[in-house]
Amino acid sequence: MFFKLNMSRNFVPGFICVLHTFGRPLEWNPHIHCLVTEGGFSDDGFWRIVKHFDYTLLRMSFQTALLNEMEKQIGPSFKKIKAAIYKKDSNGFYVYAKPNLCDTKTVTKYISRYLGRPVIALNRIDSYDGKNVTFHYHRHEDNAFVKKCI
Repeated sequence: MFFKLNMSRNFVPGFICVLHTFGRPLEWNPHIHCLVTEGGFSDDGFWRIVKHFDYTLLRMSFQTALLNEMEKQIGPSFKKIKAAIYKKDSNGFYVYAKPNLCDTKTVTKYISRYLGRPVIALNRIDSYDGKNVTFHYHRHEDNAFVKKCI
């Protein structure tokens, strides 16, 4: 996306990415949290501001890059699955973009939530009997309080 903005210079944004494999209820939900600068530096040190992100391009590019890397790592046996994923997710992988976070304090608070804590916080664990863990969380969708035992 940054390269397409100005092909005469190679603009590179700053970014931080954190991989999560589980959601709040500890179900398998691989996803990536990213912070991306609203601009990028060129090879010769020029900063170009970017105020608009093409989310269609972002969704499609993310899907292509991830699936190509998976195929490279897994091998030819992944081709059939890759084709099925492209058919199922023809508009690319889901991308949710929060509004501009701007100030340093807000950005630090946002990213530290994902870097500085374990899969489940101790204060969410209600009991442990040696085999099973009971914990609680609030669902994103409706903020309902949910107890779960695993």
